[in-house]
Amino acid sequence: MQITIHRSATAGLTPKIPDAPIDDRPVRRTGYLILILAFGVFGGWAALAGLNSAVVAPGVVTVDSYRKTVQHLEGGIVKEILVRDGDEVKTGDVLLRLDDTQVRAQLEMARNQYLTYLALYARLQAEREQHKEIVFPQELQDAGNDPRVKEIMMAQQREFEARHATLQGEIAVLEQRIDQLEEQTRGLSALQAIKQKRIDSYGEEVRDMKKLFERGLGDKLRLREMERLALELEGERAEHLSDISRVKLQINETRLQIIQRQKAFQEDVASQLRDTQAKYFDLQERLRALRDTLDRTDIRATTDGVVVGMGIHTIGGVISPGSRILDIVPRGERLVVEAQVSPVDIDKVHPNLVADIRFSAFSTRTTPVVDGVVETVSADRLTDQATHQAYYLARISVAATGKETLSKLGLTVLPGMPAEVMIKTGERTFLNYLLRPIQDRLAQAFRED
Repeated sequence: MQITIHRSATAGLTPKIPDAPIDDRPVRRTGYLILILAFGVFGGWAALAGLNSAVVAPGVVTVDSYRKTVQHLEGGIVKEILVRDGDEVKTGDVLLRLDDTQVRAQLEMARNQYLTYLALYARLQAEREQHKEIVFPQELQDAGNDPRVKEIMMAQQREFEARHATLQGEIAVLEQRIDQLEEQTRGLSALQAIKQKRIDSYGEEVRDMKKLFERGLGDKLRLREMERLALELEGERAEHLSDISRVKLQINETRLQIIQRQKAFQEDVASQLRDTQAKYFDLQERLRALRDTLDRTDIRATTDGVVVGMGIHTIGGVISPGSRILDIVPRGERLVVEAQVSPVDIDKVHPNLVADIRFSAFSTRTTPVVDGVVETVSADRLTDQATHQAYYLARISVAATGKETLSKLGLTVLPGMPAEVMIKTGERTFLNYLLRPIQDRLAQAFRED
């Protein structure tokens, strides 16, 4: 019975057929192929596809010609303050007035000296040209109603007349002496002529007596006496001729004295003219400088714009020479962005590169990125006085399209606004980005000992 049951149980079981082995090689090949293709596509993209590279730099908006700092050359005491921060001014508007008391006193003193030398110069010119009166310049004649100027001209006229009278008096004395000497010459010439006639008469008488003596009729003693008298007269005549020559020499010497006196007078005039002319020109320059200083007591705007950074607020305060008084931000000038480029990035930055500018003072949700162009890059690095960080200064102008965009949005860019600049330096592949640090590290490692 047990055997039968065992057979029956055995007979009732279904025999189990072993599973056939599954071939997954096609799946693996497909996976590998997908991976290889993915890595290939990614590698090709990383090696060939270009990604824009840029240098990011902080910046600030400024006017193209910068803020205009108003200074004063000489300084002084503040008399009036006519503007304050935020006021709009035009070129030539008076901003402040300085006290001009001291300058006016110096100007008046220099003017009086100048007019004195001008009158002196006119008098010396009249003496040099030997005029009978002084012809004063029109500048003096126009100011003739001023009592001081009138006195200056009268003083020079009196001096001119006195010097002329002195010179003419000296010359008159010498000319009178010449007249006396010439009269003496005429007297001596007359005596010499009389003596000559007597000599001629004695000569004829001596000749007649010699003829008689030859005939035995003449008196020898009388002949000798007549000859002695003729010789004495000849000697007197010779003395008269000598005196005439001496007197003529004195006349020539006196005439030479007149010439020398006139020459000495002209030399003195010429010397005074040189000194006066030098002083005259010096005073001209001093007057011009003092008038310029007086004009500068009204401190004026050098350009149209808005007053900022007032440094003077006190009437009666002192302004040091050359110190900053205030700044003027020009109106209507082109705005540019001055960006501080890091020294490590400067090799990539040069003029004419395109840049993206974002004005961080505006809302980032409404402010678009505007186009710009690098105009200039500083030739050497600078140092920020606040942070002591080194940088290169790049000036970026806003492109016309960027201006239109800002205008459409109703946004106004003002000087002093912060900005962020992205200067596009070209394209680099993703692979270059990945490998560059490794390459730099390897290059550094190979250089190490």
